Amino acid sequence: MKQQKMNKNVPHSTIISIHFGHNATVALLKDGRITDCVSEERFNRIKNSTGFPHKALSYIKNIAGENVEYYVFTQKYPWGYNFLKATGFQSIPYNDVQPTAPKIPLRLRLWEKHYYKKNRDAMLDGINKIESNLALKKEMEDYFSKLLKVPKEKVLYADHHLTHALSAKFFTKQSEDNLVFTLDGEGDGLSSTVSRLNSDDIIVLSRGSKAFSLGYLYREVTAFLGMKPDEHEFKVMGLAPYAKTEHVEKLLPLFEKILWINNKDEFESEIPMPIIKYYLVSNFLYKRFDTIAGAIQLFTEKIVMDWIVRWVRKTNITNICLSGGVAMNVKMNERIAELAEVSSLSVVPSAGDESTVFGGCFVGYKRFCDDHKLKCTVTPVTDLYLGTSYSHPEIEKFLLANNYFEKYNISEPQNIELTVAQLLADNNVVARFSGRMEFGARALGNRSILANPRSYENVRIINEMIKNRDFWMPFAASILEEDEGRYIINPKKIPSDFMAITFNTTPSAQVDLIGSIHPYDKTSRPQIVKKMTNPGYHELISEFKRITGVGGILNTSFNLHGEPNVESPADAMHTFKNSGLNYMAIGSFLIAKKESSH
Repeated sequence: MKQQKMNKNVPHSTIISIHFGHNATVALLKDGRITDCVSEERFNRIKNSTGFPHKALSYIKNIAGENVEYYVFTQKYPWGYNFLKATGFQSIPYNDVQPTAPKIPLRLRLWEKHYYKKNRDAMLDGINKIESNLALKKEMEDYFSKLLKVPKEKVLYADHHLTHALSAKFFTKQSEDNLVFTLDGEGDGLSSTVSRLNSDDIIVLSRGSKAFSLGYLYREVTAFLGMKPDEHEFKVMGLAPYAKTEHVEKLLPLFEKILWINNKDEFESEIPMPIIKYYLVSNFLYKRFDTIAGAIQLFTEKIVMDWIVRWVRKTNITNICLSGGVAMNVKMNERIAELAEVSSLSVVPSAGDESTVFGGCFVGYKRFCDDHKLKCTVTPVTDLYLGTSYSHPEIEKFLLANNYFEKYNISEPQNIELTVAQLLADNNVVARFSGRMEFGARALGNRSILANPRSYENVRIINEMIKNRDFWMPFAASILEEDEGRYIINPKKIPSDFMAITFNTTPSAQVDLIGSIHPYDKTSRPQIVKKMTNPGYHELISEFKRITGVGGILNTSFNLHGEPNVESPADAMHTFKNSGLNYMAIGSFLIAKKESSH
């Protein structure tokens, strides 16, 4: 068929967006379409790598070529640049913050009671004093211009929460009005925003100061419970269903004293977030850990639902999108989806700071379109397979170079997907390395460990083999699109391609998928697998269904405990060798450990 010729008068655009900070990430947009997105952790093997993403940027620049129209950083103020200077512009592990101090010092109690309440407005006026330091801003602009080897006017600095909100451009229906809510710890002085988003424009309706941060509160509770802040919040969420309702409700008022929605429909507090840890020690010491988890989770759900309902009623917009780190709370997202006031819900995948690069790409593309007087229309992101891939010859060369054909039983089945499906049906656990790597916090089948979901015993087996998860944490399910209605209750047809929301499950799911649903509340955080977006993975699950009658499988990330998900064949083999895994499908090869090495 004769190909249609490109219009030579339409200029091509290449935009690179960079997030440096927690889970540093780089994305590439070409002509309005996100083509690549990778996080630094996958290359330097430091989980949630913090700092400048040198390796990810190098990878993206090699793909982009020389003619990059704009580089866009996803923060406007230079406080993060100060942090980069302190780290020598290198990537480092995220700094764990542990709770300290057994009680609130008297001076802090007095300061909170007398000074802070009386002088809060003045403090908020000056909260960005360092962030808006013009000399530091100029130093930052000079440095990045030199680093990227481009003129300053080619480097843009976008407001952090604006990039969170604009990321929704790629995951919502652009023909309709959407209300976008952003919530995180903080970024560029804010911790929350509300925006009206449509195909033509974004209008910010509300901004919430970082002084009133729900994300920071949840973070401090995570630390108070002895877990890693900015990493283990999902464990607190997973623990919450085990708490007794009557005990949770007794603790709830203690959180309601910290943070509330005011008459302007914004978050407000009279306790400064930096001393929240002292409040927690004073009020929650010796309380049951599951009750505390249940209380902060219930509080989070209630306050965010209240916030959203107020803005829906104020604007009459019922299509909701969530972005920012707090939107990683899949149980909260489920409660929002169930609201009568909400007609549709979309959640930016991997909604923490790593996904701001989607919004950053839009900022750069909008500037490009304005430069050339073009209509700014972007292509929706339908899958997250935006990372690296390795060809059959590359994988074979790696296996040969390391003598793995001698060390392991390696075969090349006629149909690798059928072979893996049969192994799963026989109750084996299989690692899968195939196609392009997924972007984000969730494994979506291409860098995954898979198992038969019908056996709850497989949860224990996988944990002993490799994962070492806390006893209360569930695994997730990958479910065929055609079996979605069979297993999850989703009357509003909320999209669930990226494991961004939980759903109640059907009686069939509680039998067929018992190993991949929450053991206490019976909810599931599913990935709905479509043939169009991942034909190989869809075929694998379809073959498993043909053999077993079950239209889904247990899916968890392919990594050792404390490491990021695998990126390369070398990472995959490192994980395979150093775990109890016995089978790995890598490309079209099946690798099995020899009996002596089990």
